[in-house]
Amino acid sequence: MKRLLAGIDNVSRVVGKGISFIMFPIVAIVCYEVVMRYVFHRPTIWASECMVYGCAFLYVWGAAWTMLDNRHVKIDMVYEKLSPRGQRILDIITFSFFALYMGMMLWVGMKYALDSIKLLETSGTPWDPPVYPVKSAFVIGVAMLILQGSAKFIRDIYFIIKGTEL
Repeated sequence: MKRLLAGIDNVSRVVGKGISFIMFPIVAIVCYEVVMRYVFHRPTIWASECMVYGCAFLYVWGAAWTMLDNRHVKIDMVYEKLSPRGQRILDIITFSFFALYMGMMLWVGMKYALDSIKLLETSGTPWDPPVYPVKSAFVIGVAMLILQGSAKFIRDIYFIIKGTEL
């Protein structure tokens, strides 16, 4: 079990760190677009979509790494006041909401991604890049987040039962 959880953690970490480097070209594209638009008064067609697509990959593939490092936004007013055991109990209780929400996102995301792949869907703008890679990436990112959330859930249960980290 420990090896399986470590494997999930490693995938989340490697993919998250790897995709984080996409931020550099995204920032460069945004800077380029700002200069072209406001200095030369010649906005581009492709820059906005390129930035949106890049950020989409960054967000969905970085979410599992964010969960692994416990960096997701949460309401700390209550959570911080709980003992480590109380925090784990709260995490176990809220996992059912997480699982339901993410399961629905995976199901609907797969439907939209498959439809998009069948149609070879594009954005419909003058640049007209394909949309199906982003929709497919969303499904992969949601699956990775479900796996990382499940690994956390298993660790939380283990902590409640054994009183130590897994």
